Amino acid sequence: MESNPTRPGWGPGFLGLDSWWYRLEYGVGLAAILWVLFGWQWLIVKDLPAEAIALTVISFIWPDFGAFVPIGLAMRKGDGSWPRWGPGLYNTLHSLLTWGAVFGLWSIVSGMVEWPLLGWAAHIAMDRASGFYLRGPVEDPRA
Repeated sequence: MESNPTRPGWGPGFLGLDSWWYRLEYGVGLAAILWVLFGWQWLIVKDLPAEAIALTVISFIWPDFGAFVPIGLAMRKGDGSWPRWGPGLYNTLHSLLTWGAVFGLWSIVSGMVEWPLLGWAAHIAMDRASGFYLRGPVEDPRA
C-alpha cells in the first residue's frame, strides 16, 4: 500500500496515511467515544450496568471477529492466503460508514440510542489511530 497518494494537479499534496495528523484525529475520536461510553455514563448518569459493559465489549471485538473468523476458515481450506473476498469483508466491518448505518438503523428500529454499539466505532478509531487501515485487494499469484 502506498502511504503517500499521488499529488493532484492543483494545490498541495494530500497527507499520507502515516501522518501524525491523521492518527491524532482518530485518537481524539477514540477518546471522545470512550468518554461518551464510560465517563459520561459512569460519572454523570452514575449508572454503568454490567450488561452495557458486556455489550460494549462484544461490539468492540465484533469487527475483527466478524472478519477474521471467516477469513481464517477460508485460509485453512485453501492455500493459506487471504481469499479474494477477504479485504472486502474486512473493509466493510472496519468502515465508519457501515457502523453508522447499523448504529442509526438499529437505534431507529429499537426506539432508543444503542450506546454499546459505540464500541464498534471505538475499535475502528483505535485501529486507525494505531496505523491499521483498510485492506487492499488480494494480489493474484498467477499475475
